[in-house]
Amino acid sequence: MGLKLNAIMEALIFASKGMTVQQLAKIAEITEEQAEKALYELSRHYGGEEHGVELKKIGDVYRFYTKPEYSEFVKKIGKTIYSKLSAAQMEIVAAIILNGPSTVQSLNEMRGKDSSAIVRFLHKSGILVRKRHGNSYLYQLSENFKDFLMIEEVLEQFEHLKQAKYEPSSEA
Repeated sequence: MGLKLNAIMEALIFASKGMTVQQLAKIAEITEEQAEKALYELSRHYGGEEHGVELKKIGDVYRFYTKPEYSEFVKKIGKTIYSKLSAAQMEIVAAIILNGPSTVQSLNEMRGKDSSAIVRFLHKSGILVRKRHGNSYLYQLSENFKDFLMIEEVLEQFEHLKQAKYEPSSEA
């Protein structure tokens, strides 16, 4: 192949903003075991103190994330609109994080008041994206907003907590 496998994996993950082992193996024309070995090596390499990013697996997807200790610097180049959300706007964002994609009607029911103007603003601001669902739209967080918040980690932790809550306890 002539090119270094770890460098190929690194380039693919960086350019795509995240890929699964299966995707990496297929594109690099290697086995999944070879891809997993390269990912392990990359993860160890980027885990060192000399790097400001780290390779993490969230769900099935491997992706580079800014290390928490460098996030203050990175935030300086982020969109400031995200940090200026009102309490009502944050309430809608939180409801979607906790409940998944939601219609305006379901958000209205959760909040006990009309949310349509706020949802419209969040959609136009790029915080929410929508897709047709019958006669209405389902709204969910945009990938850019998730990236800004690194929300995948929060969602993964939330899913683990939810699963732990519903699993029968072995203590009796």
